[in-house]
Amino acid sequence: MKIRRAPVASEGFVYIGILALLAWATAIVGLTVLSFILALLAILNVLFFRDPERNIPDDKNAYLSPADGVIILVEDSYEKDFLNSNELKISISLAVYDCHINRMPVTCKVAATKYTSGSFHIANMPSWLYPEDMKKKSEDNERLSTLIKTSDGKEIVVTQIAGFLARRIVSYAKPDMEFKSGERFGMIKFGSRVDLYLPEESLLEVKVGQRVWAGETILARMGD
Repeated sequence: MKIRRAPVASEGFVYIGILALLAWATAIVGLTVLSFILALLAILNVLFFRDPERNIPDDKNAYLSPADGVIILVEDSYEKDFLNSNELKISISLAVYDCHINRMPVTCKVAATKYTSGSFHIANMPSWLYPEDMKKKSEDNERLSTLIKTSDGKEIVVTQIAGFLARRIVSYAKPDMEFKSGERFGMIKFGSRVDLYLPEESLLEVKVGQRVWAGETILARMGD
């Protein structure tokens, strides 16, 4: 039997509850404008922490998007946390209104995780507004990288990056845990970026500027 999940991630309960309580309390004492603002913030947090079900493609050769958002970068890039080699890097920008649940791009086993403390520069601007100096600064942001391995030995890195507003990275992934393609593994609170490092021979299926959905959109397919 499939277990039904709450439509809102549990990480959001505290934020929503506190804002709703404050909205109620300020309405009682007659602070109508403040009450309205707090109620609106509570609603926005419900939208932010929403956790919808997704239709996971039945395609063993597909790499799925780990996040909702817009692709802001596709390039060959050096992966420095685990692989120490050039990989196909796909960067996804998450706006504050996007669903922030992160999902595994492929059926895998978690090999390792690495947290790196850092700054909180803007990390999720569109490419046409993303100057090179700002891009370089974002590489020093706080991040959590997860090394995953497929059953046939392919190594992939998913990096959750904090940004100007996003100050809390959440990950449920621990070494030796196994995930199916499209399963939830974490979130970044209040918007930022997720980088996916795939083997260079992967066959790209998306382009910069395209909107993608976690667990549904196929970003690339496995190459030979």
